[in-house]
Amino acid sequence: MVSRAEAAGGEARREAAGGDGAPLSTPPARPSIPFALRASVVDFFYNSWRLVPANLVWGVAFVAVGFVGLSAPLLALVLVPLLALPTVGVFRIAALIARGESVALSDAFAAWRAYLWPSLAAGVAITLVIVVATWDLATGITSDSLLLWALATLAAWALLACAAVSIAFWPLLVDPARADRPLRERVRLAGLLVIAYPLRFAVLVGVLAVVGVASLVAFVALVTVSVAYSALVACRWVLPAADRLEAGLASRAAASERGG
Repeated sequence: MVSRAEAAGGEARREAAGGDGAPLSTPPARPSIPFALRASVVDFFYNSWRLVPANLVWGVAFVAVGFVGLSAPLLALVLVPLLALPTVGVFRIAALIARGESVALSDAFAAWRAYLWPSLAAGVAITLVIVVATWDLATGITSDSLLLWALATLAAWALLACAAVSIAFWPLLVDPARADRPLRERVRLAGLLVIAYPLRFAVLVGVLAVVGVASLVAFVALVTVSVAYSALVACRWVLPAADRLEAGLASRAAASERGG
């Protein structure tokens, strides 16, 4: 039996291919970060009773890890990847909203089970990159060695790349329109998106970083609002960008086959 999400995914891909298997000559409209920011405000307003509890679960987990870190930093570091589970729940709701699917709070908790291993693997990978890159960055900028300064520069780029790929990965992982895609295809698409739109991802990382820093100051916002809003913004931009990129690649492949 085909789920509604999978049916929507198949229909989206048929539309991207012109309905009869031939790629569209014109890819989907270019996504806009300002539009994503505005649309996410509306999305949050109409879905706050689903998004706030999901964000609150993430916030409670975040605070719990923080309290553990006060007395056992190494144990807290081991627990950090578990934040991927409430994260994938928030992004699942955001992706369903962005795709115009019906959504319920239970979708967040169902995502924990449905995306358990990919989420934990992503959580471990992201944590390792952040820890290693942050250590190298701190070591480099406090050193007089040119070699260590070069290492610090690479570490800063690694942190930026990690943030960009993470922003691309989470929406694609839980995208209902790609429910039938293998995980490796979604990971590959996340990387291709960052390569195809590096400046836009840099802007998106900057915007979401500002949201995150502001919500740290107003900590209640971090616990209840900002993670869900950031997930909405990411889904509102990443999913259309992925659709556009895939449509463009399909058109080029078809043109190459006709030319060959």
